[in-house]
Amino acid sequence: MQKMMEKMESVLAPLATKIGSNKILKAISTAFNLIMPVIILGAIFTLLSTLSIGGYQDFLASSGIGQVLALVGRFTTDMLAVYVAFTAAYAFVRNEGMNADAVPAGLLSILAFFIMTPLANIVVNETPTTFISFDYLGSKGLFTALIVGVLVGFIYTFVVNRGWVIKMPEGVPPTVAKSFSALIPGFVVTAIFLIINGAFAAMVGQTFSEWFYGIIAAPLSALSGSLVTFMILMLLASVFWFFGIHGGQVTIPFLMMIFMQAGVENQTAFASGGEMQNIITVGLLFFLMLGGIGHTIGLSIDMLFAKSNRYKTLGKLAILPSCCGINEPIVFGLPIILNPIMALPYFIVPQINILITYFAMNSGLVSLPRIAMGAGGTPILLDGWLICGLSGVVLEIILIALSALLYYPFFKMQDNLAVKEEQALDS
Repeated sequence: MQKMMEKMESVLAPLATKIGSNKILKAISTAFNLIMPVIILGAIFTLLSTLSIGGYQDFLASSGIGQVLALVGRFTTDMLAVYVAFTAAYAFVRNEGMNADAVPAGLLSILAFFIMTPLANIVVNETPTTFISFDYLGSKGLFTALIVGVLVGFIYTFVVNRGWVIKMPEGVPPTVAKSFSALIPGFVVTAIFLIINGAFAAMVGQTFSEWFYGIIAAPLSALSGSLVTFMILMLLASVFWFFGIHGGQVTIPFLMMIFMQAGVENQTAFASGGEMQNIITVGLLFFLMLGGIGHTIGLSIDMLFAKSNRYKTLGKLAILPSCCGINEPIVFGLPIILNPIMALPYFIVPQINILITYFAMNSGLVSLPRIAMGAGGTPILLDGWLICGLSGVVLEIILIALSALLYYPFFKMQDNLAVKEEQALDS
């Protein structure tokens, strides 16, 4: 067993280090973390504008407040790609240690993203008007925004690192000097994306965003409905944590790329009163990480009834953090890391809960995830209500009870060993 664990660690540790240090994946992960406040605000105001309580909806309609509340969703969820375009370039440049250049790079990324976005022409009061549709500013534009953001970040750092900037004389205010130093990178970025978009217009008669979504992004986003893909990524997160490697840092960039769009589509449909279609979304994670990765909330509850002083004390310390999705006290304190007794439930419990959650939603017993992404640290049950309403609360209660039941026999063995160790010390 020890040799097998050492062999797995020797394979997984370098792999995790390689993935975690990848510039593109780090930028993508950071980009989505930075826009979390925007996503959460959009989700909260979507809920406020769609709650069906008594005459609440009639009041919103008659007072006009409903239209005002809906603006937040329109300019957050429906424009998510614009925010991602900024944060992806910002994160890439900042991760390169160029903090002062991060904001100019982010702004140039927004410009590049708009260059790649299709325009439409209509006639308003007999006056021809050109406009940008929301279609490619939201979920359809997410993949383009990520590509543009990372590419702009790379181009910007490439130009600046070679000294191709306008340097102002001493005494010029830093903000003014930085504005001029961004001009040459800005011209390079603009020229490159104009050429790219012009080439696509000439060859396929579409903007890059339209072509990419139709050819590559749509098939990739179809993986958002893949239960197997989701289960594999969740299993990998648990496996990496078991070996002391932050599994979330390894798998979350992939989860975001593949499943975020499905959540945005659900939130948009929910806000407009349409039918939600997607079960597997990023929002679903909050049902599957109750207590943290490994669904360890049940283990925290089990420890409250431990016979050993060690685990009884640890249970009291861990229960409150576990209620907010923080399980480092358990992972490092039990420990779960490299613990062969706890390995099986740590890997299997989340997989069982994924299947239960999926079939509960697929059968209509539980509402589909109605917000694109929850907020880390939200207390259990409250996050269930935010994501799926009352049915989400009921589902979380069931999953918590099941988690405690599945972890119990394994924890009992762990607890009995601790009792024997304590008795040996006392004798």
